[in-house]
Amino acid sequence: MKKKSFIRKFLSLFFICVAVISCSYSSTYSVEDLVEGVDGDYSVLIQENSTEIVVTPVEITGDIPGFIFYPGALVSYDAYLPLMTRLSAKGFKCIIVNMPGDMAFNDSNAAKRYIKKYSEISRWYLSGHSLGGAMAASYISSNTDKFEGLVLLAAYSTKDLSDSGLRVLSVYGTNDGVLNWENMEKYKSNLPSDYVDLPITGGNHANFANYGAQKGDNESSPEMPASEQQRITAEAICSLAGL
Repeated sequence: MKKKSFIRKFLSLFFICVAVISCSYSSTYSVEDLVEGVDGDYSVLIQENSTEIVVTPVEITGDIPGFIFYPGALVSYDAYLPLMTRLSAKGFKCIIVNMPGDMAFNDSNAAKRYIKKYSEISRWYLSGHSLGGAMAASYISSNTDKFEGLVLLAAYSTKDLSDSGLRVLSVYGTNDGVLNWENMEKYKSNLPSDYVDLPITGGNHANFANYGAQKGDNESSPEMPASEQQRITAEAICSLAGL
């Protein structure tokens, strides 16, 4: 009986170790290893576990801005790693949240714990794609004092942010077949009057990440593959933050 008990304990420990190893890693990459044609200043450190991916610029000094990202509905969080790598290469510490069930409304307050965890960061930006963007806007509407800006990717805010004082960037592809264009226009008045509106000609809904074609979406133009749409988006975000 003792031998069987020992074996059970050993196997339990073994499988726990395997699970931990399989869902967590930390590696340093040159940006070029992950994203072709990136114009970046830093290599990046990627740390992943079951709740988030954190991408940090390596050997950077000074005040590092933080960028918390909420993925789109039913999109795996690692699909946004190429875009976040571009941002981190320019100086952002990026956190991609792994939403429960891949739905941002299941953990719309996620930003709160990362602001607390990384208390050394004094400048925060919140962002999201599609449903993730809507949830990011909803959260930031009650926490404007914690952030410098909001970045909406193929998303809109149903909350009134017009007097928030936030820097806001709205990016979307002109070929987007998923975005509710009527609501996009309807809720523009919820954004500050000086918000930056960036339509990407020929871009679509899915090209903000690398998860392939999305049902209901239109194809992007040949001149606007995912890599180019993400490059333009990253440049606009960095410009918003002064990087």
